[in-house]
Amino acid sequence: MVYEYLLSFIKETANFFNEMAIYLVFGFLVAGVLHVFFPESIVKRHLGKGNLASVIKSTLFGIPLPLCSCGVVPVATSLKRSGASRGSVVSFLVTTPQIGADSFMLTYSLMGGLFAVARIIASIVTALISGILINLFDKEKENRSKSKESIETAQDEFYKRLKRIPSYVEYELLGSIANTLLIGILIAGAVGVLFPDNFFGQYLGSPFLSMLIMLTIGIPIYVCASASTPIAAALMMKGLAPGAALVFLLSGPATNAVNLSTVMKILGKKSTAIYLISIAGVSLSIGYGFNLLTILPEISDLLTVHQHDWLPGWLRLFGSFTLLFMLGLYYLDKIRLSTIWTKGKDNKMGKIVLAVNGMTCMHCAKNVERAVVAVEDTSEVKVHLQENCVEFELSDEKHLDQVKQSILEAGYEL
Repeated sequence: MVYEYLLSFIKETANFFNEMAIYLVFGFLVAGVLHVFFPESIVKRHLGKGNLASVIKSTLFGIPLPLCSCGVVPVATSLKRSGASRGSVVSFLVTTPQIGADSFMLTYSLMGGLFAVARIIASIVTALISGILINLFDKEKENRSKSKESIETAQDEFYKRLKRIPSYVEYELLGSIANTLLIGILIAGAVGVLFPDNFFGQYLGSPFLSMLIMLTIGIPIYVCASASTPIAAALMMKGLAPGAALVFLLSGPATNAVNLSTVMKILGKKSTAIYLISIAGVSLSIGYGFNLLTILPEISDLLTVHQHDWLPGWLRLFGSFTLLFMLGLYYLDKIRLSTIWTKGKDNKMGKIVLAVNGMTCMHCAKNVERAVVAVEDTSEVKVHLQENCVEFELSDEKHLDQVKQSILEAGYEL
């Protein structure tokens, strides 16, 4: 009996992985290209005023950026320090982790084109309403403090970002979601094996009750947009209402208990309360409307269309092997770096070590590394994510304050 369950679990997990891998790889490539043509400096220049235009811009800017709910907080902190209004920062905080190129492709592959489009529209609506409410009920004086401008030319920066695409995709993008993505796939496989068909339809007969449960689960836990997608798809296969799945996809990536304290610090208690209430209220409203929409037979039929059926088997296998190869490279390199760092702890003479608060993923580690490298006379920069510190050599200690300031401007604390 146990052997049969284990075999079914492996089969379900492998099926989920095979269905989504090629779309996730394609999403990574799109995100890499967006990283080149869509630098954060562009975002900072447009989000200063506390008006509707800044909220709309921050919402649209946030859609293509592939940042998780933890990784987006330092960026939002940096935007706030650069003069962005509370409303635009909240819109950015809401829309950015909810949908990205990779999670859109995953939604498209596992849940269909209609659900993928609905997810984007719902993210936009949630972000807009949240930002507008902040501007209405928690106004602030306009802050036009300016961050330091890079002395690099636009062309130099473009080529530098172009060369960094492989590293960005492998370590910052995949690295930031690898663990939670694999956990999400395993949970989806377990749901497929342990829960009978129409389980949620039978025991959660009320669609609104199922939405409340998904909201209660989604707000406090940390689950990125990509990892939440296979879980939501598996739950829908077992009878969960589409609106409840959408509530989970909106609330889970946008919030978690870990980042709320940081959000409260940069925005204040009032804005944080509006931020949470907006996500909860708008998610439930959109989920309820989506349930009503899917009652229509022609809409319901669209939700059962599987996009992976259109692809040849060899292409799906290619995507699976490519994603497995990328995951293998990432974890092998992580083990190698961990070994090097452990050995290097015995020799810290001539090195400076700073404790850095707020790092939660590989994206954060890369942000801190770039902040230190950007300062003159720094070398041998190593970020220890588990120990929450950065180690580097500094030939002239008069630049130490510049290093600290650079890390602070990146959105982290010392």
